[in-house]
Amino acid sequence: MDPKNPGAVDEIIHLGDHWNERGLRGNKKEILAINKEIGRLFKRAYAYLAGAKLFLDEVESYYTESGAFNAGAFDRLVLELIHEIFNGKPRAAENPKVRRLFATAITPDGPVSHLETVVGHLDKRYIISGDDGTGKTTLVRRLMEASLARGYNVTAFHCALNPYAVDHLIIHELGLAIINNVEPHFYRPKEGDTVIDTMTCVRRFDNETFLAEKGAARGLYRQCMEQAVSFISRAKKMHDEMEKYYIPYMDFEAINARREKTLQRILQLADET
Repeated sequence: MDPKNPGAVDEIIHLGDHWNERGLRGNKKEILAINKEIGRLFKRAYAYLAGAKLFLDEVESYYTESGAFNAGAFDRLVLELIHEIFNGKPRAAENPKVRRLFATAITPDGPVSHLETVVGHLDKRYIISGDDGTGKTTLVRRLMEASLARGYNVTAFHCALNPYAVDHLIIHELGLAIINNVEPHFYRPKEGDTVIDTMTCVRRFDNETFLAEKGAARGLYRQCMEQAVSFISRAKKMHDEMEKYYIPYMDFEAINARREKTLQRILQLADET
């Protein structure tokens, strides 16, 4: 992220001020080779992630293409849920805001979720269950739109595989969350939570050919995810190897002093605010 307003708003901390450049240049050949390999591994990982997204799209398409998804029933479900959540509640603000974050990530150790840390303390959770392609992310998106239209500030948590999709939503003034309960971030309901099953909007689906194709696409999606994680893990190991060339030439005492100075600056700004 480049600074947009250097000095006025943004401050740049350059840790290169605290390394021994001569020492690092002695390992230039090794550092360049490792960086090249890291780039290659990430390129492969991104290719498999793109493949995973493609096959997941295939899985999601079968309910629509088969005619099994009942759009009318889904619209009624959305309207009923909007009525349940917002009926009788006043408008919260004139200019509501959306904060966009990730609660999950695809890491060298596989998919990791910290969803519980941001929704576990809330008063209420609506947990959306159902197969891929039955409208779960659409439901979350429509609830976000309904929240903003009524003046509620929200935090939208985007999908790690498809950053354009919103998987989870917190409506702050109401103290509630909307959770897309889907692989790999399944969420176990707590007492008082409401589970919404989008499979109630799906007609009976007995086409064996379509079911076999959908199952095959899901299997390929999982294989691509496994391969992507494998390449990311290898890239992390190479990054750890490269750090061995930097550690001997870093002034960690100066970095710690810089950290303390930065902390005091943050606290000062907080007091001024």
